Amino acid sequence: MSSTYCLENEYLKANFTSKGAELISLTNKNEIEYIWNGNPEFWGRHAPVLFPIVGGLKDNTFYVEDQKFEMKQHGFARNSEFNIVEQSNDSITFELASSKETLEWYPFEFVLQITYTLTNKTINTKYLVKNPSDKNLLFSIGAHPAYACPFEKNQTREEYILVFDNDAAPLSTHLINGCRNKETSKVFNQGGVLDLPKNVFDKDALIFNPNPFSEVSFIHEPTGKTYMSVKFENFPYLGIWSANQEAPFVCIEPWHGITDHADHNQQLKDKEGIISLGPKQVFTCAYLVTINN
Repeated sequence: MSSTYCLENEYLKANFTSKGAELISLTNKNEIEYIWNGNPEFWGRHAPVLFPIVGGLKDNTFYVEDQKFEMKQHGFARNSEFNIVEQSNDSITFELASSKETLEWYPFEFVLQITYTLTNKTINTKYLVKNPSDKNLLFSIGAHPAYACPFEKNQTREEYILVFDNDAAPLSTHLINGCRNKETSKVFNQGGVLDLPKNVFDKDALIFNPNPFSEVSFIHEPTGKTYMSVKFENFPYLGIWSANQEAPFVCIEPWHGITDHADHNQQLKDKEGIISLGPKQVFTCAYLVTINN
């Protein structure tokens, strides 16, 4: 049975569930909600962690030392029950560790911790992966938070623009049946500024490989108001997604890992973006969300 937890300071209130260690609500004192509410009509999640894979595997299959394993898109952590290992007034840490059950479909020992910390108008999400074993741990990890854009009534999603921290205009990679192909398309009309017309996600997620950005802000173009910013330094891949033309949310997804290419050999050690973590070593990464009003 999942449990819910809350962090609150003078600016923000954040709610979490132990299932997936997921942030399910983030509001300011004006009661503006910044996290998608999980309405299954569009998408039944809020801000899942992607572990131990990001995206999909070719035929939902990978091999380790000639042994075949199957795993669905984005891995199993988002559906797993986490334990609380530390909690204070402004911070909470969830933990998921490998078990006899997980070793049956993912043959690596691991400890995954997710720590959320409120500091003024910012929530920091930190991922920590420990390798407790004496062999290398192969994994990917990524974030999939959905932001409740538009943030206020009488607005539309397409009235917003995403403004990045530099004027790059990368091409977007495309997905077919969950895997990448060689097709790319132009999605930026202006360097560093992504418009959100209704059709922007008609070919599924926008995937930037490599990712040239480290921060993006949601700006309501008619008013010029900046509602929030997401900072994601040193993430090699970035996805941006919404479910369809009408879905009132936008996901900003910084990744250490990426979905398989259609011609991948299915060997996990050869998967693009895979991290090989040595025995007893620790990997960390983090992203920050800052509310601007």
